[in-house]
Amino acid sequence: MKVAVIGAGKMGGWFANYFCKRRYEIKIFDKNPSAASRLARKIGATMGRSIKDVVHDADVTLVAVPPDVTASVVGEALGYAKQGGVVIEVSSLKAHVVTSLKRLKHTRVRLLSVHPLFGPGASSMKGRVVALIPIKSRSSELRIAKSLFGDAKIVAVDWRTHDKVMAYALSLSHALAISLVFATDSEMLNKLKRLSGTTFRLQMLSAATSLSESPEFMASAFKMNPYAFRVLLSYKRKLNELLRIISKGDVRKLERIFKECRAKVGPRLYGEAYEFLEGSSRSR
Repeated sequence: MKVAVIGAGKMGGWFANYFCKRRYEIKIFDKNPSAASRLARKIGATMGRSIKDVVHDADVTLVAVPPDVTASVVGEALGYAKQGGVVIEVSSLKAHVVTSLKRLKHTRVRLLSVHPLFGPGASSMKGRVVALIPIKSRSSELRIAKSLFGDAKIVAVDWRTHDKVMAYALSLSHALAISLVFATDSEMLNKLKRLSGTTFRLQMLSAATSLSESPEFMASAFKMNPYAFRVLLSYKRKLNELLRIISKGDVRKLERIFKECRAKVGPRLYGEAYEFLEGSSRSR
């Protein structure tokens, strides 16, 4: 099988390597030729000169580019894709992408919109969740996704639900990560690294994960998700409410909120957190 990968960034590189391990013939294009060249050399793939060059004879084309250009790049790829080919986009936000793709005429090409709910640090697809956002036919697109990503758990969800969830999973979590580091000066951060316990370490690990993303990706999580701003406003209201309770010294209310939040999270995540930290310590 011939696979074209458009985008030599972190996730483009991950999927190029994924398909390479399955012994597919890989061709890579990126607007930055040096990035495409480095990735091609690393995994033993071929570098293409243009989108047309990599797509025209590909059985599968995977588009992994920034969300703000995903729709236009997919549109161009569709113009070159061969009859019966599959074109996949893997952007983390779907509102602008899926609404644009639904309007495209692509009767000779099968189109998939997926979101891998894991980062480029994942060692394999096994057990990972991949969200499928239906464009034309849920059942047909689900079959194609399972044939290509059989080791993953494929979850079909409409784009509105997806982006609402991502407003919390991406936008809010990134805002929390940035605000934690932003509010702590370098001197205090160094002291915290020596004196903090499990809770802070886990929070800093989470912050480090968010801050490993490109600034462009971080910005898109806030700017391009239509639900992000209202989620952040809701968080601000909750934080202000908490500050008022603390300033009044209302211990009973604090205890009630604490118990409610603990019940929402449940005991299992607490155990997973310690397992993760202990595993991380052993691996160093």
